[in-house]
Amino acid sequence: MGIINFSKDKCRNCYKCIRNCPIKAIKLKDKHAQIIPSMCIGCGNCIKICPHNAKEIKSDVETIKKWLKTEKVVLSLSGVFPSVYYLDHPRQYLGILRKLGFTIIEETSIGAEAVAKAYARDYYSDKNFVIASSCASIKNLIEIYYPEYIGALSTEVSPMIAHGKILREKYPDAKIVYAGSCLSKKMEVLEDEVKGIIDGVLTFDEIDTWIKEENIIPNTMGIEDFDAVGNSIGRLYPIVGGLAKSSVENLDGSRKILRIDGVEDCMQFLDEMCHLDKKYWIEMNACEEGCINGPGNIHSQLSKYEKVEMLQTYIDQNVDNDSEDNAPNKIDTRRSFRARPVHHLGNVPEAELEKILVQMSKFSEADELNCGTCGYDTCRDKARAVYWNMAEIEMCLPLISSKNEAISNLIITTTPNAIAVLDKKYRIIEFNDAAERLFNVKREDVFHYNFMDVLDYNPFKKLDFEKENIYNGKGLYHRENRVFMEILTYIPEQELYMGIFIDITDQEKQEQVFMKMQEETLSMAQRVIDKQMRVAHEIAGLLGETTAETKVTLTKLQKVIGNRGDES
Repeated sequence: MGIINFSKDKCRNCYKCIRNCPIKAIKLKDKHAQIIPSMCIGCGNCIKICPHNAKEIKSDVETIKKWLKTEKVVLSLSGVFPSVYYLDHPRQYLGILRKLGFTIIEETSIGAEAVAKAYARDYYSDKNFVIASSCASIKNLIEIYYPEYIGALSTEVSPMIAHGKILREKYPDAKIVYAGSCLSKKMEVLEDEVKGIIDGVLTFDEIDTWIKEENIIPNTMGIEDFDAVGNSIGRLYPIVGGLAKSSVENLDGSRKILRIDGVEDCMQFLDEMCHLDKKYWIEMNACEEGCINGPGNIHSQLSKYEKVEMLQTYIDQNVDNDSEDNAPNKIDTRRSFRARPVHHLGNVPEAELEKILVQMSKFSEADELNCGTCGYDTCRDKARAVYWNMAEIEMCLPLISSKNEAISNLIITTTPNAIAVLDKKYRIIEFNDAAERLFNVKREDVFHYNFMDVLDYNPFKKLDFEKENIYNGKGLYHRENRVFMEILTYIPEQELYMGIFIDITDQEKQEQVFMKMQEETLSMAQRVIDKQMRVAHEIAGLLGETTAETKVTLTKLQKVIGNRGDES
């Protein structure tokens, strides 16, 4: 796992990190961006530009908090610190750090001073090109992507490592922590050749988060002093050209001095460096304007140029405060570098490339829009990335748009239901074939005209915007004497009205016929019931009469039989 990772929950397929990664060390897998550690140079561009705050940085903060409770901790503070906050005095920042628990704080410029003297040796070497840089990202760039120029790299440690070596001798039992604006320092301290010199790395942004957790208000802190300071030569390092000013600018002029900042400009120069025919001493920085614009200081509210001004002002004000008592010890500032190349979207067989381009709907050169929305400059670069499993076919926005448009058009043109889409002024901007048939008009006769005016029909007044922007019910289109099932909606994000109209005229007629049959059947049933009731009454009457007659007859018969019994 690298020092920079992505949060799956926050990463939203915007491809902005891929577009801004100068060496395309980010791949997309399962719609989720992933940094490839072996390709990453730690420049931090992806951190600076991520709109969703989806990047997660490997942090030493919790470990350092524990050390502060149980260990002696020495902090090497980068000279960039005046550019972190708007403070009444830059060294109030030391007051903040002491509030967090750091008791011993020294300027990293002490290490820079030691390295500055060593760079002069390389200036007078027999190399045609000397690439001088204290930037770990630049050294990563050359080791991985320009290994042919490793021999040109000045073999000096960074000021951080140089200061770390000095502090190791001075505080052999202490934990050594570095604080600065750089992310690639977190990578540098893990390299085999310098591993163990620095125990932990903090970025200014991590410290800012820590400050907020502790409810510390920066401008209320007191002005504190360093336990040891360097000199103005070492303090120049974080600014573009600072390394040259501090080490070789006033030498004999046998080399032409160049200063290049920004990864893309450095890459462009390295691509063309083989054509140079003079001796050069080349200072390179991955960040524009130098370390003051590092990706570990993006919480700062200062602009890029305000940061430069704040730092330069601090350097100018402290020229007379240089300490000779803290002159760096004699330390070994030499180190070596090794080639570790990666394929980096290398050559792809043309047949494979063409096959991938076809999958991207790039059937001819004219189809290769090279729009860059996927993160790659050209469609062929994107196809190479797909071949190397660094990208997915679906990253192509024009492809997705054309597919969605094709599907939408297919649905709209083939559906039997009439569909009309209107803009916020009720002008018709979509009117499908079914709508032409249903409303008995031609699309070209109504396109971009007001729906209500050309059709004499205003169903959208039924929308109740205070409740919900949707209506579902019946409507009558008087002009054609048609009955519709209306599904109406307003889409506020696009300011569009959409209506789906389903002709239910025949169903309504059938319903009316059926209702009439029901009414006639009910009426007939009522008549039958009424007649049955009358017959029942008549039968009941007849039964009553016959019953009465029977009773009379039986009564008479009883009397007759009774009289005969008396005579005998």
